[in-house]
Amino acid sequence: MPIEGLRRIDANRLEIPKNYKAGMRTNGIIFVDEVLEKGLETGAIEQVANVATLPGIVGSSLAMPDIHTGYGFTIGGVAAFDIHDGVISPGGVGYDIN
Repeated sequence: MPIEGLRRIDANRLEIPKNYKAGMRTNGIIFVDEVLEKGLETGAIEQVANVATLPGIVGSSLAMPDIHTGYGFTIGGVAAFDIHDGVISPGGVGYDIN
């Protein structure tokens, strides 16, 4: 059963479109097939969308197949930010790194 608001791009990718949530600057892409899609946590999907709202994001807010809800940023989430206009997110870097 498809998740409301998400669009399957191909066999291995789901898109969270920019209009999924107010303030999104880019889309989100989750690398997951139809089998793994069934186990996606709603909180993790929301976090991928939230990352897409951050200032200076470059490209898409990405998530690998093993994503799960983290502390603001999904565990298994990936994003790049502009060096001048972007942010540094402790949740994206990993709290265990500090």
